[in-house]
Order: sequence, then structure tokens, then C-alpha cells
Amino acid sequence: MGTIKKTTAAARPRGKAGVAKPAGKKAPMPSSVAPMLCTLTREPIRDPDYLYEVKWDGYRIISYVQKGKVRMDSRSAKDYTTRYPLVTEALRSLGHDAVIDGEVVVFNEEGMPDFDALQLYNGHDAPISYCVFDLLWLDGYDLMALPLETRKEMLRQLVAGKPVFRFSETFDDGPGLYKEMLERNLEGIVAKRRDSPYVPDARDFRWLKTPTRKRQEFVIGGWAESDKARSFKSLLFGAYRDGQLEWIGRSGGGYKQKDMPGILAELKKREVAASPFVNPVLDTKGAVTHWVKPELVANFEFATWTKSGRIRKPATFLGFRNDKKAKQVVREIPKSVEVIEEEKKPARKKPAARGKT
Repeated sequence: MGTIKKTTAAARPRGKAGVAKPAGKKAPMPSSVAPMLCTLTREPIRDPDYLYEVKWDGYRIISYVQKGKVRMDSRSAKDYTTRYPLVTEALRSLGHDAVIDGEVVVFNEEGMPDFDALQLYNGHDAPISYCVFDLLWLDGYDLMALPLETRKEMLRQLVAGKPVFRFSETFDDGPGLYKEMLERNLEGIVAKRRDSPYVPDARDFRWLKTPTRKRQEFVIGGWAESDKARSFKSLLFGAYRDGQLEWIGRSGGGYKQKDMPGILAELKKREVAASPFVNPVLDTKGAVTHWVKPELVANFEFATWTKSGRIRKPATFLGFRNDKKAKQVVREIPKSVEVIEEEKKPARKKPAARGKT
């Protein structure tokens, strides 16, 4: 990746077909694993305890391979196996039973991730890549308690030289990698502690994400009517906090004119009488507002957050995310590096009460 130095992994004893011998705990293959998640940060952390990776712009997929059978699950546990036959065949040809975490990505002719092309992927022989970054289980062994560096080295050996797979390399210089992502207009970086276990559904300081642009998924809760020829004026969206959907902002741009009637039709299918948001929707400017069941998830790009936790100015619609369930979309306020460093510190022991031992 440019001039940024990659990390180097220590060699480990090799097992079947050149793959390092499993050093985890002997256990049956898990039937389902909730992906480990990242905490959003304002800026990249600079810390030798972390490895840094490219943040891929695709669909998060955990794959299960056992005795030649393959299942590919989205983040919301939807079965995507039949959507990506080239990836399915590549997984089947590994020659190992495994559980792998990664992102399915379509790259354009310039070698850049093309999320629009991924959404339109027809499931045939168009080029597609599986950018893999973690190995959770291999040939009868649960690897999730092993350090990240160990799991990644085993994964690198597992997919080496195999088409369709793209191993997610790691780098030592997080800020340098982030600068390169900015220059190349890529999505951002992920920082992961070198000693991190894989903790399903966890979101803490062990895995961090720093996007180059302010982009997040939100849940659609309503729309505002347009007084012009457009199908609608804006979409109203929010995210969950403590199980309740909070309104965060609106989006009036980024829609293709030809797509707007179809979007409106999907909204009308879900129309309800009352607002799904627990807080008031502000700045309606007199527009007639309709409410919908909070089922649709979309990706938006926006300028910045207000102090009250809203999005300043209308956001830009980037597309729907059918791979995620609405309840999985939680409010993410980016943390500063200082806050992350404080969270990393071991918990201070409380002093013993006087008179007690």
C-alpha cells in the first residue's frame, strides 16, 4: 500500500497443506457467529499495540466451510451464499474446514472498491473479491481466544495464492495509512490490538475504525412530502440507543430521479400513523410528514455533528443496506484518541475500606 510499511508475522509450525497448526481450543464448528465490531474514532490512533488495515467498502460476510459445504452469512445473519458463486467456489476449494470473516468487494478497472457495482452484482461470472481479515475456527479448533496476529498469520497461509481471496494486509503506521486513504479517496482504516481475541458482537477499544469521510448507516423512520415534482422532499432517519429509535437527521440529496418513485413506493408499504422516533423531529419547515415502520437501513454522508448529537445540515443519501437489520444500527458518536487511551488503562482497584482486610 504505497510506501507504508507492512507488519511482519513470525513463522509458526505448519500443518496440513502448509497452514500453521491450530493452537486454539478443540471445539465443534460454531453454527453462527455475530461479527466483532469497531468503535468509531475521530482520528487515527498512533500506538504500537495496534495493527492497521484498510477499511473495505463492501458487505461484511462470515463464511462457514465444512466437508465441502459452504454458507455465507451477512452481518444480520442473512444467507448470501447463492449471491456470490465465485466466492462460494473459492471457499469450497480451500481444502479445509474453516470459519472466516471478511468483506465481499467489487473492484473497478482502476482497482478501487465500487459499492454501487456490488449492490448491482448479478451473481454470475463478474469479477468479485473476498477481502478476508480474520480466521475464527479451523479444522476442529476454535481460534477466537488466540491473539489477532496469530489468527491473521494462519489466515494468510490458508488463502495464499488462491484467486478471489484478497488477504487484508496489516501496517504499522496508522496515521500514515490514513493519510494514504485520504489521498486515494478510500473509505478509511481499521486499527486492531495485536493481542486482541475475537469477541463476537463486541464493540470496544480493541477494534477501532476511522473513516475518511463522515458516513454511517441510519434507520429510515419517515419522509417529508415535496411541494415540487420530486417524489419526496427528504427522508428522516435515526439510530437506536438503549433499544429506542432516536431521530438524528434528514436527507434531501443524493437520490437518482429515476429511483425516487420506487423508494417512495417502499416507504408507503411501511407507512404508519405515529412517529417511530422517541424524540421530536425538528425543523420540518411546514412540510407534510409521513411515518414508516423502522425497517429500512441506508447509508448517508454528512458534514458534521452538532453538540446536541444531531447531524448538521441535510445528509446525502448513498444507498440502502439490505445486509443489516434496523435494530443493529446503533448511535455511534466518534471518540477522541484521548478517550480511547483512557479506556485502555486497566481498571483501578478500589481502596479497601478502613478496618477491613
